[in-house]
Amino acid sequence: MLHIVNGDGFGSILQASGMEGEILVWRESLYEGPISADLTNEAALEARLRYFAERGVPEALFRSYTDSQEEALRLIAQHDKVILWFEYDLFDQSMLIYLLMRLRQYREMWAGKTRLFLLCIDSFPGVHPFKGLGQLSSDQARSLAGTWQPITDEQLELGSRAWLAYASDDPRAVVELLHEDTSALPFVSRAMEHHLERFPSVSNGLNRVEQLTLEAVHGGATRIDSLFRQISEQTLDYGMGDLQYWGYLRSLNQGPSPMIRIDGPALPRYDQNGPIKFEAWCLTMTDFGVEVMASEKDAVLSNGIDRWLGGVHLQGKHRVWRWDTESQSLIRKKV
Repeated sequence: MLHIVNGDGFGSILQASGMEGEILVWRESLYEGPISADLTNEAALEARLRYFAERGVPEALFRSYTDSQEEALRLIAQHDKVILWFEYDLFDQSMLIYLLMRLRQYREMWAGKTRLFLLCIDSFPGVHPFKGLGQLSSDQARSLAGTWQPITDEQLELGSRAWLAYASDDPRAVVELLHEDTSALPFVSRAMEHHLERFPSVSNGLNRVEQLTLEAVHGGATRIDSLFRQISEQTLDYGMGDLQYWGYLRSLNQGPSPMIRIDGPALPRYDQNGPIKFEAWCLTMTDFGVEVMASEKDAVLSNGIDRWLGGVHLQGKHRVWRWDTESQSLIRKKV
């Protein structure tokens, strides 16, 4: 039996539970960085390698993780049963649809030899709010044994379509996906809706995380640790980790017209070692940040943008894809 899990935290919990089988921790964060339909393509791999190297992940370590994960998928037929453990949020759903796409591609290698199962939840009795499998004790994790369900052809096909939409360089593919029947994977639609909220808004160029952040700092939040807890509670469906959030803070602090000031050392990166003294940082608003928050100025028109959202690379100041909350549509604002 092979368990493919969504992170080291839950991997350790599952290991401690004494559940039968090997554990493969899927460490590739598909929430951020350059994305393309085929991540095994050398050009795509190099792009992601460079992205994470700039954020503190050693190139050799990143390549080792990705190579070993893909090799495990190619050798999936060595196992009688494979169980995928994932959650409802965007971070997990992007990994899940990628895995379903890859397993569908390898179907001839495992069909008739390996049975595939999925456990994907958004709640657990007595755990409120439920943020993820990493909250569970080893006993709670073990209680889920056998509750997984067989992965169907419909799920493999939907996962593949969802991945191709997410990885497309035209974000309207995600909008089109939301018009389809996605009930075979109950959390995909919700996750993709929140993915669209990560695009800059038509009103001021901020996405939902950035808008909430400016509102919180304007309201008196000054410490990055408490701010992250506050924003992550408001955006549970994103599955956003602290390192991804520090990236948002950096972007708000950069450009010709910063929206916040960060007093303190450089924000933590992936290669951060040892305990972090969060009191070392203090956040304050700038006048420009107040104007953007109130939709009197536009962040993208002033500072530009350089960010990957799925397969879409947002760059520059003009004709950038934006999300219109009222019409629930993507547009390219002509300025």
